[in-house]
This record gives sequence, C-alpha cells and structure tokens, in this order.
Amino acid sequence: MTDREPVNIMGVIAFPNPNKDERMIRFIDSEYHTLFTIKDGESIVITRFDGEKMVLPCKYIDDCHVCVGNSAYHICEFAEMQERSGNTYVPRTPKISDEICTYEIYQIPATADVDYYFRSYAAAKGKLQSADYRRSYAGMFAKENSLEHLWTKHNSDHRPFARRMRSLSVSDVVVLTQAGKKTAYYADTFGFQDVPEFLAQQRVQKKHRERGEAR
Repeated sequence: MTDREPVNIMGVIAFPNPNKDERMIRFIDSEYHTLFTIKDGESIVITRFDGEKMVLPCKYIDDCHVCVGNSAYHICEFAEMQERSGNTYVPRTPKISDEICTYEIYQIPATADVDYYFRSYAAAKGKLQSADYRRSYAGMFAKENSLEHLWTKHNSDHRPFARRMRSLSVSDVVVLTQAGKKTAYYADTFGFQDVPEFLAQQRVQKKHRERGEAR
C-alpha cells in the first residue's frame, strides 16, 4: 500500500513521489536487478543489435513507470522489450554509462568448417580465431550476474533470441564490457576460460577493415 495519491499519466494510473527532487528513474534488467538510475528528464542511449544508436529523453511517471521517448512503460516491460531485441541501454552521461556492464555472445556459424566447434578450450587453444565467429546477441549484465548465470539464461526454454541463435554452448565466446574494458571468455566444458587472444584478433581485423575503407 502507498499513501501517494494516484494520478493518470499517459494512461498509467501512477503513484508519483510528491517530492520532485527525489524523482529518480530506475532502469533494471528483466530479473529486476538495478542497472542504473538517472534524474527525471535525462536521456539514455539505446544501441540496437545492428549497431544503430538512439538517444531518447526519459520522463519520470512513478517509481515503477517511465516515459522513454514518446512511449510509457513499466520498467520491467521496457527491460524485457530490449532483451528480446538484443539491445543495450546506458545513460547518456558518459561518466555514468562507463560504469554499466554489457555482454555479447559470439558463436561459430560455419560449424562444419571449424574443427574446435563444441570442443573444450584445450582443443581450441592455438586454433581459436575470432574470424570464425559471428556476434549472436548483446544484453545487459547486472552486478549480481555471473557467467554461469548467463549460461543458465541462454539455455532456458525462454532464452532471448531463441529462434535466431543456438543456446549458449561449449566453444561460444562471451565478451563482457565494463568501464570501457572488454574481457573475453571461452565457454569450456566446465566453466569459462579467459581468452584475450580473441579480442586481440578482433582489434587486428578492425584495423584491416578501417584501412580498406580508407582507400
């Protein structure tokens, strides 16, 4: 129960905090883990799975509802929508957004052409090539999460992108980005193995692409 007076805001029967100075917008993941908060009126940057970025202003409705752009959402509804789409979302303020953690899953599309597909890291060591992989998913990674949590999430019956990608499996690579730093992990037969070579190879590939585009 709440002693706040209900008001109709954009079709939402809301119970806003009467103290406007305390109105903070909370963004969560689909499991209600808090990712970050912003002040009423500040903006977020949504990065779509295809790389397109959208800067959208946010308006406080009440502690559980927010207006993003021109649409009103329950904060969990918004999180679930972005999860289904493989989108990530961070505050527009760089100092805050650098603290948010996101993740990407890379999988091998041409499984018949890669002899370490679905093999342990011991079998892949020395053969691992980032060029063998394709980015399959991107999502938000809360502080309470772990790589094992991602394994469970992406092997469940209701996993994101279930019709577009395989479940998270041995030989897949998970890349975490936190405070601007990326760390890559190979899904081993038991647990995950740190694979800095994956990121080093990606950087080389990026330089080659940039040189090709500059010609």
